[in-house]
Amino acid sequence: MAKAAKAFTIKEKDLAAALEISPEKLQEIINFFDSDPNDKWELKENDHFIFIHKKWNERIFSHQGAFAIAKYMDEKEKKNLWDIFKEFITRHKEKIRHAFVRQKVQDNCTSLTTRNNRHFLSKKDIVAILSTSYPRFKQVVDEIQKSNEPLKIGEDFDDIDGVRYYSLSGLDRLSRKLSADLKDIARREWCSAVEVVGSKTLKMLVAARDKDIQEREKRIKAAMEAAKRRDKSCCQITGEKPTKSSKINMVAHHIFSQKEYPHLATIPDNLITLTEAVHKDFHAWNGGTQKPCTIDNLIQFANELYPDREEANIKLNQIKKILSKLT
Repeated sequence: MAKAAKAFTIKEKDLAAALEISPEKLQEIINFFDSDPNDKWELKENDHFIFIHKKWNERIFSHQGAFAIAKYMDEKEKKNLWDIFKEFITRHKEKIRHAFVRQKVQDNCTSLTTRNNRHFLSKKDIVAILSTSYPRFKQVVDEIQKSNEPLKIGEDFDDIDGVRYYSLSGLDRLSRKLSADLKDIARREWCSAVEVVGSKTLKMLVAARDKDIQEREKRIKAAMEAAKRRDKSCCQITGEKPTKSSKINMVAHHIFSQKEYPHLATIPDNLITLTEAVHKDFHAWNGGTQKPCTIDNLIQFANELYPDREEANIKLNQIKKILSKLT
């Protein structure tokens, strides 16, 4: 049933609106179809419609089912709806195609990156979104590059870490070219839909991603402040704290580094208060700020550089027990 249901996409209320009748009038017509099994007018379940709620006779229709009802109205009620209805079906198909394109974009956007205020996707993702093959993709790129308006490096495409990427403007150019040149109608319509909704979808994804990043940064900052309050702004390794005569800078350090353990980045238990000097010393000792770190690294650092700080050793091992449940 799940496989067959893909063909049923037209809701009763949308069909009634397209036929310029009320939902109640549509139900009367459906009842007529059901009333005489021997006439030429029939609606077959799993062919023309499926039930959403059988108890309430609520259905969704296939294009064939919708056409059957429209044909009946055109013949029986002499309403000049046929052209209007065909336009509705065309628009309906287009909406569904656009929805599938949006889903295709979302399923193939893991490479989305920003460079010089432009958004780029890898060649692999672009090929997947366009639902084309690599040879056909290469052909269309070559044809555009031989034209009077070739794709521009840094604007329509770029190489990032040795991988070819295309920008949103590049995607528009490629989809436009394919929609104009492809012989297969369905393929042309798909690429045309990519041109219409592809870039818009990606821009919405970028906006959502940027919003998520901003909100995440706020949560991280709040967790850092909470950790400092919990530790009473006291360095958990040296025991130092700011005083009137010694204004030491204190920082909240991510015990398990943010990049490798993003799920712990906003949790105060994964943060520990250190003096700025100790924080810098730890990262230098560990191989730089870009190198991943864990609680074991911090314990080893404290044992090697502050071996007389028994309180720090006990504290760090207590933290290790807490974090072992989260990692």
